[in-house]
Amino acid sequence: MSLSIDRQIDAMAQVWPAFQLVGREGAAAAWRGRLRPLLQTYVIEIHYRAPLVVERLNVKILQPKVYVLSPALRCRPGDAEGMLPHVYSGPDGDVTLCMLDPDAGEWSPYDLLAETTVPWIIDWLAAYEGWRATGTWTASGRHVEPH
Repeated sequence: MSLSIDRQIDAMAQVWPAFQLVGREGAAAAWRGRLRPLLQTYVIEIHYRAPLVVERLNVKILQPKVYVLSPALRCRPGDAEGMLPHVYSGPDGDVTLCMLDPDAGEWSPYDLLAETTVPWIIDWLAAYEGWRATGTWTASGRHVEPH
């Protein structure tokens, strides 16, 4: 059985107390906090819904959604990595971070977001800052579009 949303909330409060719970509805929760991987401080929001017992565990659908609220992520037009690398674009134009290869078994609903997602956000943001400066994406992973 996957970890309950209450367990995820408790772990986030213990490991990342600066991340505040900003929403809770049933098995879904959202947190907001600040992270400073290198030079810039970012306001991040994490949305996650713990799967139901009867739900098929599809990491592409169930992985946490991570938004950078500020400052806005900026593109490097003409860059070989693309306009903005390792992100998913939603139908409303919202952008979420692509931090893991969902087919590689790097994350599952049995993992604590506090121990996986937040450190991966820091890695992603550090790679983003490096990419903005050099044009080279240094983080690992493989970008896979969700279904």
